Amino acid sequence: MKRTLILLLAALPLWATAQDGGKENPGSLTAPDARNPFVDRKASRVGDIVTILIEESTLAKYSADTSATKSDSSDAGTAALGGLISRLFGPLTSSATSSVGGTGTTQQNSSMRARMSVIVREVTPSGQLVVEGTRSLVTNRETQTLVLSGIVRRDDIRADNTVLSTNLADAEIRMEGKGLIADRQRRGILTQIMDWLF
Repeated sequence: MKRTLILLLAALPLWATAQDGGKENPGSLTAPDARNPFVDRKASRVGDIVTILIEESTLAKYSADTSATKSDSSDAGTAALGGLISRLFGPLTSSATSSVGGTGTTQQNSSMRARMSVIVREVTPSGQLVVEGTRSLVTNRETQTLVLSGIVRRDDIRADNTVLSTNLADAEIRMEGKGLIADRQRRGILTQIMDWLF
C-alpha cells in the first residue's frame, strides 16, 4: 500500500503538467511538454507517429456474352397483279438471315503488403488525424518509394499504435520504382508516338 502511495505521489507532478496544457511551471522536475505516463501512447496530435499496416488486395472481373439472330423472307410475285408478275418473270422470292455473337472477359488482380510509419500532419475539427509519409528503399541502385496519405479515426488506432490501411479514409497509396529495371519496362518514345497515332 505504501509503495502504491509513493508511486502516485511521484506521478503527481507529471499529471499536473499534462493537465495545465504544458504551461510554465518553475521548480518542476519534468519538462513543460511531458506526457502523462499512465495514459496510452497512441497518436493523437500533430507530429505524432503512427504505423500503417498495408494489406491491400483487389479483384476485378467483367464478362459479357452477346447473341442475336435475324431472319427475313418475302414473296413479291404471288400477290401482285393477281400473279401476273410471277407468270411473266417467274417466282420473285427473297430471304435473308443474319446472326451476331460475341464473348468477352477481363480480369485484374492486385495486392500489396507493407508496413510503414507516417506522421500526423493535421487534426481536423472532428478529431480525425490526417497522416502522410514516404518510405524509400535503395537496393543495387534500384529505388522503391512508398507514398501514403489518408485520414485516420482515433478509434481505429490499436493499442500498439498501429492501424490497418483498410481503415484509412481518402487513402492514397503509391509504389514508385526508379532505376535500371524501371527504365527497361518503360515504353520508348517512338513506341508511344506510334501508339498515339494508330
